Amino acid sequence: MLPISRGMAKELVPIAGEPVVAHVLRECARSGIEHVLVVVSPGKDALVEFVRSVAGAQGMPARIDTEVQTEPRGLADAVRVGRSFAGNEPVAVALPDNLFVDTPRPAVAQVIECYASAHTNVVGLTEITAELAAARGPTPIYPGARRGDDFLIESIPSKGAHGTTFALGGARSAMTGVGRYVFTPQAFDIIDEVERSLEGGRELDDIPVMQVMLARGALRGRVLRGTFLDVGLPEGFREAAEKLGRE
Repeated sequence: MLPISRGMAKELVPIAGEPVVAHVLRECARSGIEHVLVVVSPGKDALVEFVRSVAGAQGMPARIDTEVQTEPRGLADAVRVGRSFAGNEPVAVALPDNLFVDTPRPAVAQVIECYASAHTNVVGLTEITAELAAARGPTPIYPGARRGDDFLIESIPSKGAHGTTFALGGARSAMTGVGRYVFTPQAFDIIDEVERSLEGGRELDDIPVMQVMLARGALRGRVLRGTFLDVGLPEGFREAAEKLGRE
């Protein structure tokens, strides 16, 4: 993404006239979320300044706090930064490099809806076709069966290597998890548990945490209606700029 971001925080790169993170904050607000925590890496002062400046603006959450993830230790570690923020309540998680268009309801609202009926951890899923694979990141294929908007996940394989794209393994399409979740308060204890089992130096990622959740019957899959755009890849970024620019 460096030729596109030119050293700017990726979350601040504009798409259709607004920084990427602004699109996700608006999605949260449209989903009924009034209080957001933005977890940032050290030195992203411009990102912190921006998100604080838009709190309470039209179409934005009323309150936006920030916390620093001191080391790049993985997504589950970043989620754990929000432990005090979440308290004893379920928390929705939205990754800024994943955007959704053509949705009947915001993607965050869809995973919240699933939690409201299942009362357990939820991961959003989307179907990736061969035509789209080159513009999507190296997430694993989730085997299972679709039942309407629900997806019965059989297993969660390990994630692909960094710097690659989605691999279908010869299939015409496959389901994969994307960056919209709801985690219950118990999720933080599972993150701690997974950390204790990791070999030294390994990232505390979301995949092993969800593998434990699935094994304990504490994870539901929700198929997200709408078009998923992976703006963490140049191909996905250009696709998002084209689609959002037409809205």
